[in-house]
Amino acid sequence: MKTRFGLVLMLALGLGTAGCASGGAGPAGGGTSARPATPGGEALAQGERPRQTENTRLAQRQLEAGDDTEDPAEAKMFYEQALEAAMAGIAEDGTNPLAHRQAALANLSLENYEAAAAHFEHAATLRPIYAFEDEGIREQAWIMLYQQAIPLVNAGDYEPAIELFESANAIFASRPEGMVTLAQLYAQTRDHDKALANMDAALVIINSDKITEMDSATVVAWQTQAADLPLLRAQVLADAGRFEEAAVAFRAIAAEHPDDLLALRNLAGILIQMGNEAEAFEVYDDLMTRPGLTSGDFYTIGVGFYTGSAYTRAAAAFEGAVRLSAKDRDAIEMWTRSLQLDSAYAAIPGVGERWIQLDPNNQNAYLIMAQATNINGDEDRARELIGAIDGLAVDVKDLQIARRSDGGATVSGSVINKTLEQGTSVTLIFTFYTAAGDVMGTVEHRVTVGATAMAEVFQVNFDSADRIGGYGYTLSVG
Repeated sequence: MKTRFGLVLMLALGLGTAGCASGGAGPAGGGTSARPATPGGEALAQGERPRQTENTRLAQRQLEAGDDTEDPAEAKMFYEQALEAAMAGIAEDGTNPLAHRQAALANLSLENYEAAAAHFEHAATLRPIYAFEDEGIREQAWIMLYQQAIPLVNAGDYEPAIELFESANAIFASRPEGMVTLAQLYAQTRDHDKALANMDAALVIINSDKITEMDSATVVAWQTQAADLPLLRAQVLADAGRFEEAAVAFRAIAAEHPDDLLALRNLAGILIQMGNEAEAFEVYDDLMTRPGLTSGDFYTIGVGFYTGSAYTRAAAAFEGAVRLSAKDRDAIEMWTRSLQLDSAYAAIPGVGERWIQLDPNNQNAYLIMAQATNINGDEDRARELIGAIDGLAVDVKDLQIARRSDGGATVSGSVINKTLEQGTSVTLIFTFYTAAGDVMGTVEHRVTVGATAMAEVFQVNFDSADRIGGYGYTLSVG
């Protein structure tokens, strides 16, 4: 990895370099370095004088040989020999900044980033001007590692991406972009403490004088990243079970951005988790009056009311979701269940029939409908529904849709064998709908059932450029 010499250029991914204190690397050897044309440059130049020894001369020759060869294996050999010589130089005189700097450069070329950073720091402690001269080298290595990590993030390959970002931050800890991305990755992998630590580290840089050294585009990018961190912090705290802190964080967001529906929904959800239903319901009731709510907003509010046993209000929220997405099977099920728990039996048949139409092999749908119709005095319909249960070959349970933000969705669930011979196949044909109820497409999925009463879990993916409004299925045996 040859990163020590040359200008630190504007690279891809929107990474500006106007903040570099130096346009390039200083000389790696012990020759004189030009003084920085910056205020205080005279003070930076003070410190231990670099001293040439047999070990530092050998280290310098091996570093140059590694840079000159085009053979990676040969270059690695030269850099290893350079590191060996530099370490010998440190052993003979630990106060020689040149030996530490050569060890840093050799480790950098060998991709030992933590070790390189430690030697760069030690060299700069002994001779402060090295910090100025080497900043460009270190930032260039940071940009290279950042660029290597981004495709891994986009591919969902988080572990190697995390390793690259950690190496990038080790070698150059003055750019917040990698820290913000690391915070997001650690949030995804549920390493909450590291996520919070990276957010804190990023904000230290963004809120420091460092931002005044950056170009205008980078300043805007940093400020945009900083604006997104309060929500991420609140979500990480909530996921970590630190509900009191999460509630404080969400309240602060809601106070600053009263129209932030996501923050308000999250705040109410946290309050439910804390057992503070009264305040949570106040937030949900306020949300229900807001214009422009989406089907997803209504559904989330409904889940909050349902969790807090406020079934009348839950039913109203789920009804709002179905009003906007006519064939949202999940919302229709929850609407029906809320009516049942609210003892609103007269309203169940009209909603429950819609559930059965979309989910014709769900035994619970028939049971709830049978109970309601019987209580309503329609004994004939109740008997039909009980007969339909007896006629089900399988019971389809736990259906749930996960919509993707960029379109498409994944439906998960399970098939429980009731009467079929083990090893029999059943075919589920899922139909996906727009919010208005128009067909978007279908996906066929085959499930082989196990023994009686055994559940077979399945997952179905539907790709679309558009957001999914709802779904249902039909089932055939064989």
